[in-house]
Amino acid sequence: MSGKNISIRFCGGCNPSIDRGKLAAAVKEFLTARGHNVVYNRLDADLVIFLSGCSANCAWRYGETDRPQIVVAGTAIDGFAVPKENLEQELINKILAQVAK
Repeated sequence: MSGKNISIRFCGGCNPSIDRGKLAAAVKEFLTARGHNVVYNRLDADLVIFLSGCSANCAWRYGETDRPQIVVAGTAIDGFAVPKENLEQELINKILAQVAK
């Protein structure tokens, strides 16, 4: 479970309902501590995390890839609503499930 290249792809940030930078920083810290490489806005990684600040979901809408992916759109992860205070932990749980594959 080590050494994956993981990309965090951001939306433009025009109307965020979540702090995308804070969430991305927490995810990066978590992943790099476990030996993964985090890059930004690339679609050719082992896992792509689309990080949109609101439900318009522009990070995903304007980025197509057949790579494994997790989609954060405001307070939803992969289409399921998540309480804002649980967003970071739920995203980390999803990432762990993906990198274990």
